[in-house]
Amino acid sequence: MSKQIADKVHALVEKRFTYVHDDKQYMMNEHWTSHANEVLAGDGFSDDCDGFANTCAELLIKEGIDKKDVSVIYCVTETGEDHLVCGVAIEGKTWILENRYDNVMTGQVIILDLASMNGNTL
Repeated sequence: MSKQIADKVHALVEKRFTYVHDDKQYMMNEHWTSHANEVLAGDGFSDDCDGFANTCAELLIKEGIDKKDVSVIYCVTETGEDHLVCGVAIEGKTWILENRYDNVMTGQVIILDLASMNGNTL
């Protein structure tokens, strides 16, 4: 059931999301906020990876996922950019909700994907 909730939340947020970097929208390098209320009202929102991740995290909790199973995770992309994703622990796996992928994926899949894009092998 929890994976279905993660899939639902990711699809809903992705549908409402338009990528705009914080420095263009808020005139600062970082501005972390959630847009859960806008998404629940059926409105679109503009933000970058942190807005996407924080919105997913808040919506997962609103959908009944225990707070202890939801996290916002800092990582570095294959191009060296700082990045934020939402993680949710479900049955021993961490599933990742993020703005660069169309689907919820396990953390291991994303690690392997980033390594292959970067020309590394694990």
